[in-house]
Amino acid sequence: MTLHDVMQEDAVAVFCNLDDFAETLVYHKRDGGARTIRAVVDRQSYAGVNEDGGAYVLPLFEIHVANNAETGITSEELNLGGDFFEFSDRIGKDPARRAIVRLVSHDEGMLILECR
Repeated sequence: MTLHDVMQEDAVAVFCNLDDFAETLVYHKRDGGARTIRAVVDRQSYAGVNEDGGAYVLPLFEIHVANNAETGITSEELNLGGDFFEFSDRIGKDPARRAIVRLVSHDEGMLILECR
């Protein structure tokens, strides 16, 4: 077994385990297809100041998903700006669509995606 294989297996077995860290999201592809995946959602916020000097806060989400066609998303299939997720901004709230705007990082096992 190679390191590549171990990283992929760990991403699925550990981080994307619904009993430990992950939750279920719906991944919508730009071409209209959709599927349920398991991912870790890091819910944050981004504070800024507009041109008039007024402060604002925007939700910012980092999605950690297996780089895997069966249980996650492969880096090859990802379409930034076209694909999106459906999940809630807080646990227990109704899900909403969130655009995938940036590939923060990726390796053989995981993708880290920024959503807004």
